[in-house]
Amino acid sequence: MKRILLIALFGLIAFGAYSQGYMHSKFILEGDYNRTEMFRPHASLGIYCRSNSGNGVNLGYQAGPDKHSFNLAYQMGTEGFTSHDFAYIENRYLYRRFTSYDLQEFNAVLTLGYRNIHWNFQLGLCNRYIAEVPLRKNGGEGVIFEPMNVVFNIEGNLFDQNHPWNIGGGISNYREFIIERVTLFYYTIHGYYDLTDQWRLTSEAGLHPSGVLNLSAQYNGFFFNIGCTYKH
Repeated sequence: MKRILLIALFGLIAFGAYSQGYMHSKFILEGDYNRTEMFRPHASLGIYCRSNSGNGVNLGYQAGPDKHSFNLAYQMGTEGFTSHDFAYIENRYLYRRFTSYDLQEFNAVLTLGYRNIHWNFQLGLCNRYIAEVPLRKNGGEGVIFEPMNVVFNIEGNLFDQNHPWNIGGGISNYREFIIERVTLFYYTIHGYYDLTDQWRLTSEAGLHPSGVLNLSAQYNGFFFNIGCTYKH
């Protein structure tokens, strides 16, 4: 509980610090199908703040059947060789609660990234901590701790982000609200269409490894989402 309060406090401080920049609000509906859990709907809400210098903070919440996820990420960077290049460090924290199993999961991710008008690359490390609810029930029995995993993300887009529409794809071993077995990959395609200067329609589809909490499966699941963002 203390970790959640610290994350929330950090988020409030960060949003106050970015009052001179701009903010995006994001809402997404997602459907996920796999042979382990059949069809599962999810809904997520996120807020992304970015300062005029390019630094950013992302705070998100996702809800689904018997599962809740909270996500906080801080991005700090600088321009590269040209005005279109941007090198950055991203620090991400993820908390998931599985109510049916009385389990909770804490993740911390630190990556180095580089992006330009067409590409985004990230490479870093993460740790995972899975425990019963309440934390360290029965003296810590049943706790799973993975102190170091390598994570990566590669994304490409046909046009730059200022184009009124776009399409692209990616490969990674984690997503915004999910860090599972890092030896298996997520394959995605994505796109957007600008309805107005403030409203953007987004969509994404892809394959992901089945199973949760390190349970192994030899097949993939499929997901599709659609959402919108609003620029304040």
